[in-house]
Amino acid sequence: MTPITKAIVILDQASGALRMDEDERPVGLDLIPDLTFLTRSSSELSLEITLAVPGLEGGGVDGLADGFTAPHGLRIMALPPLEYGVPIGLHGAAGGDTALVAADRRLRGEAAAAGLVPAPHVALLPMMSLGHRPVAARLTGPKAALETLVRQGDVVPMWFQPAPEKPDRWALIALLSPPRLTDALTGGLTLQSLGYDPLTEDLFWARPGDDRAELDEALKIRRVLYAEPGQFLIAMRPEEQAEAFHVHGAHGHSEFLVPDPGLLRPTQAEAVEFESQEIGAIPKILEPVEISPAIRKAILLLRPTCRAVTAHYATDLDRYTGATPIDAQGAIVSRHSAHPDNKRAEAQLMRDLRAMGYCAYRHDFTHAGATHSNIIADLPGQGKLRIKPHILEKYREILRRPLPRPFQPFLDDLAEIFEVSGDSDLSTFPEPMIRAEIERVLKLQPWYPWWQPKCPLPGLGAGIIVVGAHMDSTAGFDPGYHAPTDAAPGCDDNGSGLAAVLSIARWFRGLQGKLTHTVRFCFFNAEESGLVGSKAYAAHLKAMRAPIRGVVCADMMGFNSDANRLFEVHAGYTDPAIRDLSDPLATQLAAAAAEYGALAPAQIYRGTSTFGGPDRNVYDGAINRSDHAAFHQQGWGAVLASEDFFANLASEPASDPNPHYHRQSDQIVDTLYARDITCAVARMVTKLAA
Repeated sequence: MTPITKAIVILDQASGALRMDEDERPVGLDLIPDLTFLTRSSSELSLEITLAVPGLEGGGVDGLADGFTAPHGLRIMALPPLEYGVPIGLHGAAGGDTALVAADRRLRGEAAAAGLVPAPHVALLPMMSLGHRPVAARLTGPKAALETLVRQGDVVPMWFQPAPEKPDRWALIALLSPPRLTDALTGGLTLQSLGYDPLTEDLFWARPGDDRAELDEALKIRRVLYAEPGQFLIAMRPEEQAEAFHVHGAHGHSEFLVPDPGLLRPTQAEAVEFESQEIGAIPKILEPVEISPAIRKAILLLRPTCRAVTAHYATDLDRYTGATPIDAQGAIVSRHSAHPDNKRAEAQLMRDLRAMGYCAYRHDFTHAGATHSNIIADLPGQGKLRIKPHILEKYREILRRPLPRPFQPFLDDLAEIFEVSGDSDLSTFPEPMIRAEIERVLKLQPWYPWWQPKCPLPGLGAGIIVVGAHMDSTAGFDPGYHAPTDAAPGCDDNGSGLAAVLSIARWFRGLQGKLTHTVRFCFFNAEESGLVGSKAYAAHLKAMRAPIRGVVCADMMGFNSDANRLFEVHAGYTDPAIRDLSDPLATQLAAAAAEYGALAPAQIYRGTSTFGGPDRNVYDGAINRSDHAAFHQQGWGAVLASEDFFANLASEPASDPNPHYHRQSDQIVDTLYARDITCAVARMVTKLAA
């Protein structure tokens, strides 16, 4: 291919995120480390990079630049909200030496049609600048050898798991430059090429069920790129939705694979601590946080009635599953990400969380021709130290003003904040880096929206406990289902989990200011399209070095047709080390349920394989099949709470899977059962956060 000399990077989940204020206006920008590094190296690569920011038009580039924290020299292009047809302003850039980088395959397909060279991730640009077209391959070998290959560069991982065919080997699905592919072969790794176009198409794992005739029919017009027991790889073309290939599999019928250079990088093990040696007399801006032992003990002993914790559960479930009106327009029909009512559900979640007193915000991502949002809200932990409130307020005020020219008035304001002289070392920094340096010193991290005045800042030393559920629904197992128009009430999958997280968030407001660690409530979108929203968000948190202490997700926790009241806790994962991080969380959730005493003992899945059931020490049918998997893949401990879905031991009652799974008839939830699981999760999270 012709070496790339120019690149237009669409701001999306694969490159960074806008900082939005409480009125959803852009006030700043955070880039992933790979793009930051690339901009600093652009002169060495002879590569001109432009960041195209959808939705900035009207707000203007100048307004963004005032709070811009990206490396010096990156050009910003304002675009209208992302619409399809190549965005205005890019038509004139067409040429064989110009790349358009976008996570969305539909946009990449349209870019290719307009004469641009598409790319799914900025990490591919260095090899493309040398004229190397990325090659897709599955490589197997020793774990250490594959990790070394990735560290050498020009290898962008998409999937990294133990190889099922060889217990002592790992498998890496990645995009590589041809020279690096040669290195892999000469280094003794086993290679299988994946014959698809990685620049315009996307990979999916498809997980079929037992209907061979249905599978054969679905594969008539589609080629399998690679297969292993229980799943096979297919590619989706730019114009296709994930629903274009929907087979009747078990829970988690598909999984979207994306280039993710951070996949093999270590996680941030602990919350960021403060370094007292940095700029001036830094301790003067801090004050200690004290949570009295009495309060801590009271929280640990606190066991409210389940009726109190889930008082609004049934009401929330009805509103989000179409049984009662959700807003002034009436009831919703579906929460599927392709249905217009999905946006109404997003908006109502924002309103509900803000009405509870939370600072709710969006994490946007693009997929298959549309922009979606994960909805997030935090109960900030107190940590060990905190920035004095008047200092944070002062800095937020400075952020809202244009940087003065010359900078001395700005430096004078900083001197007042830090109580140091205005001729501090800060004055030596280049203009675009001044704000970034102050934020680095204050430990104002991009994994928390500290720039929003209504968002209380978590203390230094506070980690994050993620409590999540996917908000979307589907009826894809109904013949002829058309996601953009047809009903998909999704009461159990996953109205039950959505209502659980809302209940927990509502009850936790009473613990404001009393917890050491931050509790983050997440409503993930497009789970039914391949875990798209949670994978985008987990990768974002990893890139921003978020201090995740643990993750618990709720998915399908409301179907119960018998009196056994069995429920499942899934901690299993293919990598035993990640399973071992997850197992203590599962044990704590099981113990919390036992304290309430309303459920049967939890069935804890600790397996490292999706085969070998029903032995739960060998098998876990939920591996890589719900939103907790997105966090497993990034290296964090995570568990999933669900109903009695998978096969039980011979000594146990028969399992109780929902026969309405992925059908329009999914309109039945045992609310008392679902509320009891909700309360167990709330109890577990309280202990983790306290």
